[in-house]
Amino acid sequence: MESTKATENTDSQKTSTVEKIYKVQTKEQEICEVPASIIGMSKLVTTMLEDLNLQDDDAPIPIPNVTAPVFKKVLAWCEKQKTHEKEGKQLFETWSEEFFKVEYPLLFEIIMAANYLDIPKLLDDGCRKIALMMKGKTPEEIRTMFNITNDFSPEEEEEIRRENAWCED
Repeated sequence: MESTKATENTDSQKTSTVEKIYKVQTKEQEICEVPASIIGMSKLVTTMLEDLNLQDDDAPIPIPNVTAPVFKKVLAWCEKQKTHEKEGKQLFETWSEEFFKVEYPLLFEIIMAANYLDIPKLLDDGCRKIALMMKGKTPEEIRTMFNITNDFSPEEEEEIRRENAWCED
């Protein structure tokens, strides 16, 4: 499950550092190589490594609930998150805004993957994007936006509106 990746420092003296590379197996059995610094962002994978004692094993870490395309999007976000401190918060927020400009199904899959992999910051950012999309919209507009079927009768809707009229003051 682990291999190593050498990186070089560009100072006057070249030194080589080694970072562990873990293999992660997605839902489709695709293997992705992930640096240890990125693996550490997922509480689920970190716990699996510790609990199953997989640190020195070559077997891939299974994440059967995440597809390869979604996992690669999650990795892209994690890599950018890791470097955002060097670039500045504003640049990361601008990048993140663009990152989340995807079709609704993919956005929800990213949020579900963040929840499953236990990456709180990604989950928060994804949910924040959904909240901003819903802000100022009527229930009907939100249903249309997310293709949600209204299962309330007109009478039930009216009763809910009456009970919650205080919210609209």
